[in-house]
Amino acid sequence: MRTARASDLSMVGRLSDFPLLDAVYVGTVRSPVSRGAIRSISVPHLPRGYRSVTADDIPGSARIDSIGASVPVLASGRVAYRGEPVALIVGPDRLRVAEAVSMTAVRVDEEPASFGYEACESRRLVAAYSTDSGSVDAALAKAARVVDGEYRMGPQDHYYPEPQGAAAGFDYDKLIVFSSTQWPFQARDAVAQALGVRKDEVVVRTTSLGSHLDGKLWYPSLLACHAAIAARLSGKNALLLLSRTDDFMYTTKRAPTLVSYRAGLDEAGKLVAMDASVMINVGAYAPFGAELVERAAKAVAGAYACPSLRVAARAVSTDLPPMGAFMGLGTGPVAFAVERLAEDLADAAGMDPYEWRAMNVARRGDQTLGPPLRKGAPLDAVCDRLLAISDYPRKRSSFELIRKRRPDPSSPPGYGIGLAFGPQRPATALSCRDAQAPSVEVTLSKDSTLTIRSSVASGSGAVTRIWKRIAATSLGLSPEAVEVATPSTDEVPDSGPNVFSRRIGVVTRLIGSACDGLASKRFREALPITVRKSQRARSAKAAPESPLDDASWGAAVVELELDPVDAAPPVRGIWLVAKAGRILSREDAAAALERDAAVALGLCVAECLDLSDGPADPGDLRRYGLWRIKDAPPIQVEFVDDDAEPKGIGELAYSLVPAAFANALSQALDSPWNALPTCRRSEGVDDDS
Repeated sequence: MRTARASDLSMVGRLSDFPLLDAVYVGTVRSPVSRGAIRSISVPHLPRGYRSVTADDIPGSARIDSIGASVPVLASGRVAYRGEPVALIVGPDRLRVAEAVSMTAVRVDEEPASFGYEACESRRLVAAYSTDSGSVDAALAKAARVVDGEYRMGPQDHYYPEPQGAAAGFDYDKLIVFSSTQWPFQARDAVAQALGVRKDEVVVRTTSLGSHLDGKLWYPSLLACHAAIAARLSGKNALLLLSRTDDFMYTTKRAPTLVSYRAGLDEAGKLVAMDASVMINVGAYAPFGAELVERAAKAVAGAYACPSLRVAARAVSTDLPPMGAFMGLGTGPVAFAVERLAEDLADAAGMDPYEWRAMNVARRGDQTLGPPLRKGAPLDAVCDRLLAISDYPRKRSSFELIRKRRPDPSSPPGYGIGLAFGPQRPATALSCRDAQAPSVEVTLSKDSTLTIRSSVASGSGAVTRIWKRIAATSLGLSPEAVEVATPSTDEVPDSGPNVFSRRIGVVTRLIGSACDGLASKRFREALPITVRKSQRARSAKAAPESPLDDASWGAAVVELELDPVDAAPPVRGIWLVAKAGRILSREDAAAALERDAAVALGLCVAECLDLSDGPADPGDLRRYGLWRIKDAPPIQVEFVDDDAEPKGIGELAYSLVPAAFANALSQALDSPWNALPTCRRSEGVDDDS
């Protein structure tokens, strides 16, 4: 391996901090079409010090393994989506690199592309998960009422504070790669695979993640490979930074999802059967396809008991850029769907929505999802407080009177208030087969400073403060004597991906356990002392657990009023109550939920992106409306006292606020609203369903 020493790589906190002296820039040549066979790649004459890179130049494997999928580092032979990388241009001047990229001609024998996912050919089915319990057909045949519904959630851009990118440089015999990734060890393995070297010859250091919404799980690994290959072939530091437009057009989005239900009720309004179908558009190559469908399938019943349940979830490959994770890995769109269905079922039964939920909520011993629940869903504990602070019962009754007694039935009532309730599955509920168990390492040095190491980045100042306070309290140190190391694969244990609120749900607990272990050795062994703790894997002989066991729980209410001029639905207030174990910092947790609720609302009303006819273009970026936090309505957050271990809350607002918003909008319009964002009306949904 070449050894062009990088200058002061230890100071890189963001990609914009990367040392540019004697560096090369990396530009990406992309496919101009969505599907076809590559005929030729014509690169213009390049000056000395510049070079092009194609799949034939890759030192190691031309494909990387990513969460059950094989993704080309650079396309060779065929392209699977418009914008797929087919070549790199590397050189010392960014403008000349960009000019060379624009002058490179990629000729492709274009073939008809497919962007739809509601129905598919078998060759496009990349992952499926199904379950069938009880007697669904017989129960539906005997049901007093049967309700059909289709619920859609469209794609969403993660819109990172800094566009994605990667940088790479050599430090003696190590290649140091800088990446804003939630999974540094996955990026390390991908780079080693692409370069054909041992894993210990590559070090991945994470840069600032910012607000990522779980969008930086696998795609940063592809960019890391591009930067690493450029550094390897040029012998210089290499920097790749996507433009805002390229980031918007080509990086992963939330996978569009269609959830279809046929649900049966008995005479009293109790849910007796549910037949559910989930279709997920995963785009090209389908990383996380199997994970998305499995988690979505296990979320279709929400918080409710159903003695007969049939689920078929499918991930469909299309000729769009790879779709993927978005806060919950497939559970968010399904949480929206099941809470919209709950509202429709309550309406069919002639019941108040909260009363219907109280009748049908899963209780202790419920086996809707297989293993019996150890504890019932805490609807009363969460909603007693929520209904009081939001004044939901009174407002809903008033809005219903307005709806029923309005003088002009052709005009919408204009007022709506919606409720949503549901779980956030525990941080340990990750079925990615390659994921490592979360691990933490703490070291007390001779000068009585403590260093915490984990590949799960804290991600925020609030989490860092909590970690430092827990460690300091356990060892009798001041928080200033505690350091949280920046994740670097040569210095921290492999803790798997930073998803599902692992920072609070698992890593925080491991830090406390490791510090307790260190305290027991502190005065018996010489310093420095290092203690490592890992999440214990479940024994194969252990009794199976329900996916709802150890979940966080929450509920949300959204109130809105339609604008009389343009019928826009300005929100008047959002209320959230969570039950998530012991809250380590109520102030920080409340601030996080308020921010998440504001962002989730923006995903409902502003961030519109339609990929049904093809991939995004620059015009879509110009039209993409970002919700400003300062424009958010009043948001009130409270917590239910709970002595259980701390649990994650990072997904709750994204699961609950969209459903509560759509339920409120349905009341305000006196018509079901079954699609989000609101830029596109629900298609193919009977307003009477």
